[in-house]
Amino acid sequence: MRRMDQGNKTWALKAVQARTGRDPEELLRELYVSKRHSQQEIADALGVSRTLVTKWLAEFGIRREDREPLDPLVAA
Repeated sequence: MRRMDQGNKTWALKAVQARTGRDPEELLRELYVSKRHSQQEIADALGVSRTLVTKWLAEFGIRREDREPLDPLVAA
């Protein structure tokens, strides 16, 4: 499999920003941390691969432990 070089990663981030009008890091934090969307859900919404979302989360220092706790009343 071909590794994505820095130029392609930058292009993908710029494409997400152009489509959404949002800073990609802020958008990822909102979707993954605050709204608790899965990596696949985020990838589907942004039109990228789940692998790329995983890389972006790591690159921005966004960890699973940062996610908002589930509301026990909603989870039940």
